[in-house]
Amino acid sequence: MYTIDSCIRDLDSLKIFDTNKKLNLFSFFNAIKDYENIFYKTNACNIKHNSSQVLPELKNKISHIRLQSTNRAEIDMWEINPYRCKKYIIFCEGISSEKSSILQQHAYKKFIEAGWGVIAFDYRGRGTSSGIFSQSGALSDIKTIYKYLRSKNICPSDIGIIGHSMGCGVAADFCSREKTAFTVLINPFSKATDMAKRIAIKANLPEFTRNCIQKLPSLLIPLQNRFDNEKALNKIKSPVLILHTTKDPVIPVEFARRLYLKNQRKNVRFVELNDCDHEINEEKIECCLKFLEQFI
Repeated sequence: MYTIDSCIRDLDSLKIFDTNKKLNLFSFFNAIKDYENIFYKTNACNIKHNSSQVLPELKNKISHIRLQSTNRAEIDMWEINPYRCKKYIIFCEGISSEKSSILQQHAYKKFIEAGWGVIAFDYRGRGTSSGIFSQSGALSDIKTIYKYLRSKNICPSDIGIIGHSMGCGVAADFCSREKTAFTVLINPFSKATDMAKRIAIKANLPEFTRNCIQKLPSLLIPLQNRFDNEKALNKIKSPVLILHTTKDPVIPVEFARRLYLKNQRKNVRFVELNDCDHEINEEKIECCLKFLEQFI
């Protein structure tokens, strides 16, 4: 599996920040932008057309659909609803995943068995969806899917969103703007700028560059995709579950704790699991199902 760490290693070999030898502020900011652009592009290229085989339990239950999104992007999605349920879950995948991930397929199976229809999709520029990935583009893509479900007379109160890893940014952004039944954030970060600082620590950067990124206020880090889960979560009125593992090597649990501390409201619940797994696993699925049984 191509991970964030794999991507960092590939980016290190390009020595993007070596062009900033004169420590010019303008070239330093441009280097950060270049790093971010290549980071997303490299991840997208490594999962493109890298689909997994469909689980036997899901064969003949998946409808393959392509939807036209904004800017001529075509979104490739699966609709899985063999029991013709009138309530749906939309999955927002992580940066190193695509909709046919075996781990995600196991999650789809569990939610179908619990009486939900499932929508799994690849953002524009990822998997077999066309276009170029961006935060605004990903938001347009999930809005397109939401409109598709509304056209099938599915009520907003019967549409829930589950985000994983980077997909938490897409999920929270969308749910802060539209009415939904619930929001589940699995191993989320607090802000994209916090993740940028985390990546800077792990990357092979010049010491000066690493120190500068760590000390820069969030507002001054020149990211194009500025997912801010802290801000988005504050606007979500429906039930929210934040789920994280205490020893996650990809996104530190401190980010999820920070996200919760900034949004301690009655509709927000926070669960920590004593585990090191960043991916969606059986324990996390069971936590989600218990949350739905209790609050939805």
